[in-house]
Amino acid sequence: MPMRRAYLAALLWVILGACGAEEPERQAPELQASVTEPAPPIPVWLDVDPAIGIENGEVDDGLAMIQAFHSPEIAVRGVSVVYGNTTFENAVPIARELVERFGAPGLGVFPGAADAAQLGVETEAVRALASALERERLTVLALGPVTNVGSLLRLRPELAERIDRVVVVAGRRIGQSFRVPGGTHTPFRDFNFELDPVAMQVILESSVPLELAPWEVSSHVWLRAEDMAALAERSDSGRFVAERTASWLARWKQNLDADGFNPFDTLAVGWVTHPTMIEWSEVAVWIEEGEDDVSPGSGARKPYLLVDPERDGGRRARYAHRPMSEFQALLVDRLAGPPVAQP
Repeated sequence: MPMRRAYLAALLWVILGACGAEEPERQAPELQASVTEPAPPIPVWLDVDPAIGIENGEVDDGLAMIQAFHSPEIAVRGVSVVYGNTTFENAVPIARELVERFGAPGLGVFPGAADAAQLGVETEAVRALASALERERLTVLALGPVTNVGSLLRLRPELAERIDRVVVVAGRRIGQSFRVPGGTHTPFRDFNFELDPVAMQVILESSVPLELAPWEVSSHVWLRAEDMAALAERSDSGRFVAERTASWLARWKQNLDADGFNPFDTLAVGWVTHPTMIEWSEVAVWIEEGEDDVSPGSGARKPYLLVDPERDGGRRARYAHRPMSEFQALLVDRLAGPPVAQP
């Protein structure tokens, strides 16, 4: 204000104080603006290969779907199905059952690629994802082989700019072996990547922001029989999870002498819902051929999706490597539910 107005205002304040007037209540005009409003849910597309409930079938996609449907931080806009953990004929009805039980009313389930040979084929899943991206920007959670995502980018490359990020469950550091700590078993494969490395190369050659939630980050989280027993007592959702994971727990015990299992894909969902709970590094990422670590000495070779935080240049990605200890309890809570209505 001009000097004269400032002087008069100060003088009036002194006079009021001398007369014993109470200081007026001070308002903070910015107070309401500074109160943090809940962030709107992140629009997410799930691309999955569920096998939960099949005897000895891998359960992580199914758990990740339930976790996602119970997470108010995200809004699932659609579910596409890809081959991987089981036959395509099994995966589609499992996905539909999970959506019917736990998903938002009317949420679509769209069959996609039945094998890697369908990279570049316009499936129902590709059409649905393209349509969703035309309506709004999305985070794509690719929890199985990335054939559907690769097909979208081949057929509709202009939609790459509509993808906020694609989170892929794959990748490893140079020389890293996927083993249960202390185990002597044959290493796990980088399964999702190895089923369609060509589709992964399509993503690497695109401009889509890439995030990797690999075996490394999931290797720190264990779900055990006592977790399942506690879940069964908590809710219908928990009981469903406990029943559908029983044979998977038994398989890990028999084959790996492990008292639990790593819930691989759930870390990808958790990274989107609770990013501050997971440590990550920016890395260079590329595909390189090397000796097959599953059959060393055989002369067999295979491609590896490799990362290096020290390497400069090249394709960049965010690489998740360690969750906070609180993540396991959060995951159990999300599996227990109850479902949160999706917008």
